[in-house]
Amino acid sequence: MPKEDCKYWDKCYQRNPAHLSKFNHPEKTEEKDKDKKVAPKRSASAQPEEKANPNESSSSTESGNMEDQQEQARGSYETETAELQKEALSNISGKNYMEILEKRIRLSVQQEYDNLCETNEFIRHKFLVEMPPDFYEFWKFVGTLKTDTSKPKTAGLEHLDKVFQLQLVGPFEFLAGKFHGAKMGEPGDYLRHWRFYYDPPEFQTIFVRRGTGIHYGYWRDVPQDKENLLIARNDSAKGCEFEFVAGNIFDAFLYFLEHDFLGTPFTTGQLSGAKKAVPKYLSDHSLELPQLDRLQRERNKRVVAKTFHRAGIVVPFDRKTQVGYRALAVSDAELKKMLALLEHKDIDGQAAKQAVLEKLQPVANAAIIAVDESDFGSALELGTDLFSSGHKELHMLASSLLVPAYSMLSRPQFIAIAKAHMEQRSREVNLCMFEVLK
Repeated sequence: MPKEDCKYWDKCYQRNPAHLSKFNHPEKTEEKDKDKKVAPKRSASAQPEEKANPNESSSSTESGNMEDQQEQARGSYETETAELQKEALSNISGKNYMEILEKRIRLSVQQEYDNLCETNEFIRHKFLVEMPPDFYEFWKFVGTLKTDTSKPKTAGLEHLDKVFQLQLVGPFEFLAGKFHGAKMGEPGDYLRHWRFYYDPPEFQTIFVRRGTGIHYGYWRDVPQDKENLLIARNDSAKGCEFEFVAGNIFDAFLYFLEHDFLGTPFTTGQLSGAKKAVPKYLSDHSLELPQLDRLQRERNKRVVAKTFHRAGIVVPFDRKTQVGYRALAVSDAELKKMLALLEHKDIDGQAAKQAVLEKLQPVANAAIIAVDESDFGSALELGTDLFSSGHKELHMLASSLLVPAYSMLSRPQFIAIAKAHMEQRSREVNLCMFEVLK
């Protein structure tokens, strides 16, 4: 391929072999170079016969030559750099370029993750909710139970696990530093972290009795709510029903020790000590246990419909105009009878699914129409019941009801949680995302 002429031509001072091999330059004789060096530079307005001051002429000539050389050097350097960069990029294949780009993206994401781990903002960012004050206060209390001073963050947590078979999970694991340096997962992994089979988006697990489906968690009717939350309990091995057992996390801990902890003669002293430690800590820090009955009565006033999980749903409802919720086209008993077909052993699975969907479709259509008329609670109730039934064949229909309901209720966090859960819904009892990512 013929070489191009250098745009600086006879003024080019570049001597780099890479540059000279790419561009043509005029041949320079020693005489011409000598004449160039000694020839004075004249201004355009000066007459040929006029002679300037010798000293001034020499000074201006040297100054002009120096500026020209510097300008030419800069231009040549920029040209050469651009050429070399172009050549370097041309030698990188598309595959290598994508690998470099992906590596940079991973490093950027990792840096963002590491920064997020330095604040409690991690919880809101990964779990899409904020924790109430009693959650952080209980973590301080757990720290007073520690027996291993070499593990200041996790000693109390490990003590509860070892003595009472009580695992503090989810956001507690963040406070314990377990997410720091852990392998990063997809957004859905964090939303499924310790989410049991029947857990609706409104529920967030915080306690688990090791090796069982018994778990406790905060119940939020609104994602942003972090005040006056109730603690609910479910045993996934027995079904979808939830029970409200405590007004805050301290009360839930006492409930667990009383009802779910299987003690032995060797743990009697430790059990008694833990039960005494709670009221002492609350007294020392001027805290009180909220009355569960009062909190339940207040919530029950806002419940518009009971659901299969027995916790009910809460949506804005104007009792004067009756806007916000309308009853489903079928009763709970009729709905359960329809869904029972999916469990009928004498009917082919696909045929049973089709039969159930045909019966459910008019009910679902009525709920969607209710959403269009601002009765958002109807679609939320039906979608929740279909989810709570446990039949994965109904996930698509449940999603078509929950998504518009949560959207119109301004609860997008619950949409993300519901979708992530139904993508990988598991009946296992060890639902730690760290195990999944191994």
